[in-house]
Amino acid sequence: MKIELEKVANARDLGGIKSNFGIVKYSKLLRSGHLGVASEKDVAKLTCEHKLRRIVDLRTATEIANNPDVTIDGVEWVNVSIIAATTFGITFEKLDGATIAKMIDAGIARMAARGETPTDHLRILYKNFAHDDYSHRGYGKFLKLLANEPIDGATLWHCSAGKDRVGTCTALLLHCLGVGRDDIMRDYMLTNEMNRDHSESILNKIRPYVSDEVYALEKRILMVDESYLNCFFDEVEKQFGSVDAFITHCGVSDDDIAKLRSNYLE
Repeated sequence: MKIELEKVANARDLGGIKSNFGIVKYSKLLRSGHLGVASEKDVAKLTCEHKLRRIVDLRTATEIANNPDVTIDGVEWVNVSIIAATTFGITFEKLDGATIAKMIDAGIARMAARGETPTDHLRILYKNFAHDDYSHRGYGKFLKLLANEPIDGATLWHCSAGKDRVGTCTALLLHCLGVGRDDIMRDYMLTNEMNRDHSESILNKIRPYVSDEVYALEKRILMVDESYLNCFFDEVEKQFGSVDAFITHCGVSDDDIAKLRSNYLE
């Protein structure tokens, strides 16, 4: 369910998603883009209507230092980083169009030097999630936190845009809850709809400063694609045999999974 906020992009409540063991409870599991731009109305809506009581920030220390979340009274803040270093694709809201364009040009040039398109880069990123021990530890910490430290209210997790790190964390959580792959993918792909206004605002900023080709490439970077999440799952299954085996590798036990289902399903 989409959460309509003034400033924060890609916000939704996972409540109502059906699994093989029940239905995800409302006002328990929220996902979004970063909260550094949250308005007072956004904070009030999250805390009052959606009972936000804990934030899990999936970003790196550098990202957090450059653009910290707003501080919300009565809401716990936890950092569970999923990657060791910031990848291409950062927070652009506070930058002007010319600056964003220069950063995009530099990022695309770095990709080209490696023989990658932006689409290639994102597919490689998702494959790396499946290989990187640092990411594995982050996934394990995220899932075990939700399993073993339930709270009276909602937990919200975010990265920068709420699409890649949030996307894979959410996919693994929904898998643990017994949600089917088609429904996991459906939630993942909702990012393109729910992030539309945010993406268009960035694209409008850069339009006067970039070529048609770069504009089209940035539009792709701001979106998710089924192939990205499929790359993640395919690589997990190739390396570990199954998603369940991967989750075990990340340190999540059968008891943890039972707690997740008990905590968040009805």
